[in-house]
Amino acid sequence: MALDDRTTYPFSAIVGQDTLKSALLINAVDPRVGGVLIRGHKGTAKSTAVRALRWILPEIDVVEGCRFGCSPANPSELCEECRGRSNGTELPVAKRRPRLVDLPVSATEDRVVGTMDLERALKHGERRFEAGLLADANRGLLYVDEVNLLDDHLVDTLLDSAASGTNVVEREGVRFEHPARFVLVGTMNPEEGELRPQLLDRFGLCVDVEGIAEPDQRVEILRRRRAFEDDREGFARQWQDAQSALIEQITVGIRTLPDVELDDDLLFMIASVCAAMGVDGHRADLVMGRAAAAYAVLDGRREVTAADVRAVAPMVLAHRMRRSPFENQEFDQEQFEQLMGAAATSTGREPQEPAGGDSGDGVAAVLDIPRESGMAEPASADQITAELVAGMDRMRRTQGGRRQETTSDDRTGRYVRAEPARPGEPVDLALDATVRAAAPRQAGRKSELAIAVEPEDIRTKVRKRRVGASIVFCVDASGSMGVSNRMEAAKAAVFELLVDAYQRRDRVGLVAFRGESAEVMLQPTASVELAQLKLRSLPTGGATPIAHGILKSLEVLTAESRRDNSVVPWLVLLTDGRANVGIGAGLGSEDARSAAARLKESAIHTLVIDTSGPGAGAAARDLARVAGGEYVRLGSTDGTMLASTVRERLSA
Repeated sequence: MALDDRTTYPFSAIVGQDTLKSALLINAVDPRVGGVLIRGHKGTAKSTAVRALRWILPEIDVVEGCRFGCSPANPSELCEECRGRSNGTELPVAKRRPRLVDLPVSATEDRVVGTMDLERALKHGERRFEAGLLADANRGLLYVDEVNLLDDHLVDTLLDSAASGTNVVEREGVRFEHPARFVLVGTMNPEEGELRPQLLDRFGLCVDVEGIAEPDQRVEILRRRRAFEDDREGFARQWQDAQSALIEQITVGIRTLPDVELDDDLLFMIASVCAAMGVDGHRADLVMGRAAAAYAVLDGRREVTAADVRAVAPMVLAHRMRRSPFENQEFDQEQFEQLMGAAATSTGREPQEPAGGDSGDGVAAVLDIPRESGMAEPASADQITAELVAGMDRMRRTQGGRRQETTSDDRTGRYVRAEPARPGEPVDLALDATVRAAAPRQAGRKSELAIAVEPEDIRTKVRKRRVGASIVFCVDASGSMGVSNRMEAAKAAVFELLVDAYQRRDRVGLVAFRGESAEVMLQPTASVELAQLKLRSLPTGGATPIAHGILKSLEVLTAESRRDNSVVPWLVLLTDGRANVGIGAGLGSEDARSAAARLKESAIHTLVIDTSGPGAGAAARDLARVAGGEYVRLGSTDGTMLASTVRERLSA
């Protein structure tokens, strides 16, 4: 919900993060840009900047008493209640700041979209809509921290509302529709997983933020933060003039924006660049034009130049560049400059510098901050190629498990049906089913309520949500024959499984064992970028401590189950099964069998991939039997085939 300005860090006092502040200010001037996605590690002022934005937004006119904050100047966008109140007369007008509404990752669907007013239904027998977070966010900002962790059904709800500008609720015998036009602002840590592509494209702009390395700026951050925590109101007064200047700048920009037009040459330049950069659809073209115009008016100009397009392009295109998780998704500044030059030549207009010098300083001039690109150099990604190899030797596994929808007991997930409440257990009240159960029994009940509800009438909601698998590849990295192929296959399989990790809610990790121990090369993650970074080079050579690898993998998967007990834990062991290093003074083969027996006692599903050649011994098969898992011998250790095999088992 809205935050108290006395407890919110002033926007103008934030040190650095110039690109982030530029993106937020552009959306403040023109909400039609479509919001902003902020990607970065923890502690980089993402949430601080978003929450501070609300207090530099100019006040807006709203219909007095309207719970949706309808605009009296737009009759076509009024809610049903305001249309009923108007009756051809002018509605009363009030002023307030746009709201900043927090949408928690743990929010239920009822809380987001709204539901029936329970008190009115029971006391008066009336069906009245109780507004949710989307109603509060109308004509304001909807902020989702850790947006990449949002449940799929809530993502679908946001997509529907963002596309139509309305929220339609049809449930529990109630149909209600209200305006839901909001600026969507999301923050995320890329290490914690990817964002669903449909939602990613809904963000008009995207910025990547990093921690500040300059000592002087870091010291200034410490000073300002300590001053804020010691005396928040005094600190706010200290920055009031700067805040007022920002408010005035945004107000002037909003007033000026309707007078700004992009000429045909600039429109052609934008369209040419977007097409050449390979983005899908036309949203990038529209957003780039709006963002460039907002950028110009923030700099006090009514004419948009090619330099304004150059300044906003990285924020518009950075998250729309991906073709597959293995390709570079970062914005290529060099390629963009070449395309801009080609487009400028074809239109006869060379890229201009905005008033004041270097390109890209329009918003920076407003904030009096140094100019910098703000875009990180892209990390290279290995192109993974593999071909299917036939030939599998299978053994039936003794445990079952699959990626699926499961019943949720924490009030998250989609409401699918109702059942009688169990005595002594928490109730997630299913109002519609409860009323239906109580209605036929009203004749023999006396109550002041419109509907008398007894304990036996209570129905609780049954919710379903998607659960995924935590898959740990435990790979033999010793100096035995074929080690290079094993490691490359495991690396390729990790990337293959991360392709659809968001949709399947999977997390993938990798443990390598060699020499005298095992090492976690990649903690379970859903992030392609993190996997590329961590698995860039994998050490090999030495003895074969299989027991160490199994126990280390067991430790990782146990931690995953503690993090989320609904996940399905999987261990994929790539080895020939011939261990020659044990635990302490133990024998390698015996300790490997003992470690495998611990897997059978756990809830972990095990898949042993035999990497030995034809005619080799049965050591790997024996480990699979002791672990109670499934045994597979592939005709060739290949990344695509390995990933396909794992997918097949997870879906069985």
